[in-house]
Amino acid sequence: MSIPRRTVLAGGAALMTALAAGCDITARQTTEWHPAPDALLPLLQGTVALRDRYGEALSAFPGLQDRLGLLKDDHDQHVIALAREIGLNESGPFPQGSAAPSASALPAEQGAALTELVNLEKRGREDAENACLSAPSYRAALLGSIAACRAGHIEVLT
Repeated sequence: MSIPRRTVLAGGAALMTALAAGCDITARQTTEWHPAPDALLPLLQGTVALRDRYGEALSAFPGLQDRLGLLKDDHDQHVIALAREIGLNESGPFPQGSAAPSASALPAEQGAALTELVNLEKRGREDAENACLSAPSYRAALLGSIAACRAGHIEVLT
């Protein structure tokens, strides 16, 4: 039994077409993949900036240590927890973004500095609440506790 020459040539052509298509697949697989940044990264960046602002306020107004020291410590813990959740080194450095509060100079007057911290806490609470509502359920407890803590900070500051 012999196979017609045309059948062999047609089969060879089909095989070459399949191999060429396979090469295209491997070429697509070698392209570099960049995962999207974690949705909590802006919240982490804002938390780092808020913690740092508390540090600036404590340096400028050491008499506020009793009132602000524990609040800054809370933000230290939030940074650690968020960094762990995202999978980053909890000591930083963290990728920069636009979610951080402005890097303007701290107000020279103690009352104005406290007012600024209240406003930053309010914005931070809203950010944490929004993150909690849009995050997967396994992150809700962490984000909800951060939002509640920030609400408590507002009460302490006002």
